[in-house]
Amino acid sequence: MDAKEVPRLLRIWRVVSALNMPAIIIGAFAGLTGHRWAAYVLIANLVLQIGFHLLVGAWAYQDVMTRAWPKVAPLADGEDWE
Repeated sequence: MDAKEVPRLLRIWRVVSALNMPAIIIGAFAGLTGHRWAAYVLIANLVLQIGFHLLVGAWAYQDVMTRAWPKVAPLADGEDWE
């Protein structure tokens, strides 16, 4: 990967994050004016944000766990944890 190449996950993260604030502003102002759909916009935004955080966490975990494990020497005495 080149130094200037942006990873795919980061590009998706930026798009979702860029949509967060407008959704909150639109939902809040629509809610203040009494529109019922504003609650749906805010709930959908909340679900999207939580779901995307979980997706990114699972994706990053899978990326880390599939890497090669470091080659380290075992402990001399595995019972001495105190």
